[in-house]
Amino acid sequence: MKHEELIDFIKDKMSMAHIYQPLLIKELVKCDGAATVRQLAISMLVMDESRIQEYKKIFKRWPEQTLKKHGVLERNKELVSLTTEPMTLEQKSEILQVCEQKIHEYVRKRGEGIWDPFESSPLTKNQRYEVLKRANKRCELCGVKEGDKAYEERLPLHVDHIIPYSKGGATDLANLQALCRKCNQGKGNRDDTDFRIVDTSPE
Repeated sequence: MKHEELIDFIKDKMSMAHIYQPLLIKELVKCDGAATVRQLAISMLVMDESRIQEYKKIFKRWPEQTLKKHGVLERNKELVSLTTEPMTLEQKSEILQVCEQKIHEYVRKRGEGIWDPFESSPLTKNQRYEVLKRANKRCELCGVKEGDKAYEERLPLHVDHIIPYSKGGATDLANLQALCRKCNQGKGNRDDTDFRIVDTSPE
């Protein structure tokens, strides 16, 4: 396709149901005409404001609080900073290497399911505590218990919406149950089975 034909297509012939087509063309042009599917998918993710907002919530809810508690970072409004002294290139390289190693170790241990789609809901710490206490820190489907080293790949326990949050399920104790990571990923938001009626007591 000639340059003029591409311009004409983008301006006058492109029928859009979303921003994906011009976004992908733009990314391909930036990459001198060719890019991997992964590169193109990343460019789409960067433009997905809803996902960005979800990750902002995740950042503020978990890693920021933990790293601030340990004195690793601080935040001034929207600016996040490490509390370390200025680093040399060698020091930066060492930190990048050990961080990458920790990421690979975690993914190898937990599997790529750590990136499964998640639901954001206004679950409070008190609600999580009450659900896990009621379940005796056991998965209410398979029975695995927190601290069980033999089944560590199934942990940690998640608080699951019986009627999925994405389908209008309420975030209250009557609609919450404890499921291990694997059971929760398997259930997803496909059904509204209440597993609290299943006997998970050890044999």
